[in-house]
Amino acid sequence: MIRRTISLALALVFVTAGTPAYATQDLNVGMAITPNTTPSFVSGDIRAARYGATSPASPANPGAQDLLTAGLGKSGLESAVPPGFVNPVAPTALELRQRAIYTNYRALLDPTAGGGYGTLYGPNVDKNGNVTASQGLIPGWEYLAYADDGSGRQNVTLMVQVPDTFDLANACIITATTSGSRGVYGAIGTAGEWGLKHGCAVAYADKGSGNGLHDLMTDAVGLMRHSTSCTTTAGCLTATCCTRRTIGSRPTRS
Repeated sequence: MIRRTISLALALVFVTAGTPAYATQDLNVGMAITPNTTPSFVSGDIRAARYGATSPASPANPGAQDLLTAGLGKSGLESAVPPGFVNPVAPTALELRQRAIYTNYRALLDPTAGGGYGTLYGPNVDKNGNVTASQGLIPGWEYLAYADDGSGRQNVTLMVQVPDTFDLANACIITATTSGSRGVYGAIGTAGEWGLKHGCAVAYADKGSGNGLHDLMTDAVGLMRHSTSCTTTAGCLTATCCTRRTIGSRPTRS
């Protein structure tokens, strides 16, 4: 699975979903303007999103996010109060991404000053170990895809984050495979943070062991970007079975 995630990273670094900052670099290799072929093991669409925030929004706004901290910054990740939902019954995809990054970052690292957060490690500590006054947001592109054997029943989540500081002339890729049964953001505070700070593309995978609840009453499961659908649609990533719905409502068959 690590090999597949790296293969996806190599392809997605050059996918032209918008115009990443590194796409204008003149390296005379053709890749800046010619996308790589999508790997055969990728099932369905590759979902690309730009997270360009460079400082936390005030007041808090889940629509202003970055790759590493989901817009929360050093202070937001340190807070014992998690980011909330405007409507807890139907949280948005951005709200859920923010909560996922907050939870996963804190799960593997001690988020307290006494444990070293903010001095020995954390978003505000730069790649050379210097403590800065920065909140440590890292803008860039995020790509999500499923790896599957064609059956629609594996759906291993793969993700690649490419920071704006990525340099094709000095390209590097760091793997951040999730430990245990964590979701795809499981290693964002460890290998993910190191790679993003060093300007590397970071390749994540949940190994197919991420959380995947199946609501048998409504035949609903969660999708990679936090919305839900019926199981047939989730397997093929199309809209032929039922329309997108919000958490707490029954799926509408089409």
